[in-house]
Amino acid sequence: MKVTRGTLEAQRHRFVNKIASLGPWIEGTFVSTSRRCGKKNCACHQGGAKHPVLYLTWKENGKTLSLYVPKRWEIGVRTWVDNYKKLKALIREVTLLQRQVIGLREDEE
Repeated sequence: MKVTRGTLEAQRHRFVNKIASLGPWIEGTFVSTSRRCGKKNCACHQGGAKHPVLYLTWKENGKTLSLYVPKRWEIGVRTWVDNYKKLKALIREVTLLQRQVIGLREDEE
């Protein structure tokens, strides 16, 4: 089956619609770790379990930055990070299709 500009553009249109239907996104990595708190009398300072803590991390100007994520925001931020991964994959697919359109070397109508 010969690939035509029309079929490639239809595929691209489907991917662009998927991009438009994505919810909010955010670039970064969701990190769950643990740490000692600031209370010197807390059990975490006497060898007890550390407190769970959530962060969003990302790179900026070659440095890794992090932002504390309150527990109540965990599901939302995880969803945004997942949506960003989906967005990147969809952009990759659109890019591949656009390269194929260019490769057809057809004149614009």
